[in-house]
Amino acid sequence: MTNPYGGPPSGPNPQQPYGQQPGGYGPPSGPMPQQPYGQPDPYGQANPYAPQPGMGGAPPNNNIGWGIGSIFLCWPFAIPSLIKATSVQNLWAQGQYAQAQAAADDAKKWGKIGIIAGAAWWVLIILIYVIFFVIVAASVSSSY
Repeated sequence: MTNPYGGPPSGPNPQQPYGQQPGGYGPPSGPMPQQPYGQPDPYGQANPYAPQPGMGGAPPNNNIGWGIGSIFLCWPFAIPSLIKATSVQNLWAQGQYAQAQAAADDAKKWGKIGIIAGAAWWVLIILIYVIFFVIVAASVSSSY
């Protein structure tokens, strides 16, 4: 059907194939070119799905288990471990990958220190009690 007023034909608009622009404006008509993963966009736009330098995919293990374990043995060392462990995800989300890995390493370090110090403390306390009871038992048995 033709338009009596001049201009494009009236009636239903013909369907454009998916990915094509109607002629005359925008990028060239036709299917959009597929770019390989990580390649720059031909229209000058940044590819948000391209791998970022230094980004390894998933964030590092935050080592929160070391902090939780050290709470029960030596809580003063558990505090910095838990603070560092909870900051790993935020640092990773901000793109500070080296700082996130350093925080994860620090969390593990403080957690291990807490577990070792706490275990050593409890072994020392138990040893002192054993020595005390041996001395008391020896003095009681020698008085009879």
